Amino acid sequence: MNPVYRIDVARKVVLLFWSEFPTIARLREVVEQAIADPEFRPGMNFLWDRRPGDANTATIEYLREAVYYMQVMAEEIGAHAWAIVTHTPGDYGKARMLEAMTDVGKVLIRGFQSRGDAEEWLRNPVRYEPNNIHFPARSPSLMHPGYG
Repeated sequence: MNPVYRIDVARKVVLLFWSEFPTIARLREVVEQAIADPEFRPGMNFLWDRRPGDANTATIEYLREAVYYMQVMAEEIGAHAWAIVTHTPGDYGKARMLEAMTDVGKVLIRGFQSRGDAEEWLRNPVRYEPNNIHFPARSPSLMHPGYG
């Protein structure tokens, strides 16, 4: 069994758990190993999680390169979704940037602050639309409670 990824065939998901923040090269290596795994099927989604506490070193260049890689990968394996579980406000902000960078195309990305919410969303991934409430709803602000 690979120490970073595990394929859950029943739930049609590739679970990625990083002990440290991966470089783009390491991300590509692990994802390509998962795609080459005999249990992998086109249409499977990805759940990204990592040990809390380690610094997220992603720069805007890293995010752009990751989005480009995921879009190219979608041409190979088809439309799919990535749920990113975050553990800090900074990580959540970066995940939200990835959401915005992939608001069109064959890849859906969504950031979550809980693994349970991420797994629930992966059962039926939908694109985030600020005026439509999808599970799980964003926390409404006090100034704009209608925009949750």
